[in-house]
Amino acid sequence: MKKDSIYVVTLIGIILDQMIKFIIRGQMELFQTISVIPNFFAITYIQNRGAAWGIFQDATIFLIFISFLFFYFLLKYIQEEKDWNWIKTISFGMLLSGVIGNLFDRILYHGVTDYLDFHIFGYSFPIFNLADIFIVVGVFLLIILWMRSEINGIRCRKGKRSN
Repeated sequence: MKKDSIYVVTLIGIILDQMIKFIIRGQMELFQTISVIPNFFAITYIQNRGAAWGIFQDATIFLIFISFLFFYFLLKYIQEEKDWNWIKTISFGMLLSGVIGNLFDRILYHGVTDYLDFHIFGYSFPIFNLADIFIVVGVFLLIILWMRSEINGIRCRKGKRSN
């Protein structure tokens, strides 16, 4: 798989993320909630001025800096890596689109537009967005790839079982 495919995945992710956020900001009032599945899922429009779970509230400059730093190291890795497969391509594309999507929000709106609101077994999960999902799934896929390579490295080398 070509490395350039990462940028296609990234662009698609950014467009989806920003389109949904644009619709949310245009059609809902801040803190408005629309119940989708009662007592389980709602669309609630908030502007998160922090990071995950609301940490680092109002630290926009710091969070922009961290996002640029993460973005830089992702690009550097992508440019240096030679071995690409479809899972690695999807995971890095998702990571880039998530980081860029939330970075756009921080720069343009001084906070991230969040809207996915789940209530599970009486617990109100922190409200999040599609870019957050991209980041979590991208990291999850990379962990699977890392674990798979570690396991294969221990069990099998060039088709022979090793101790």
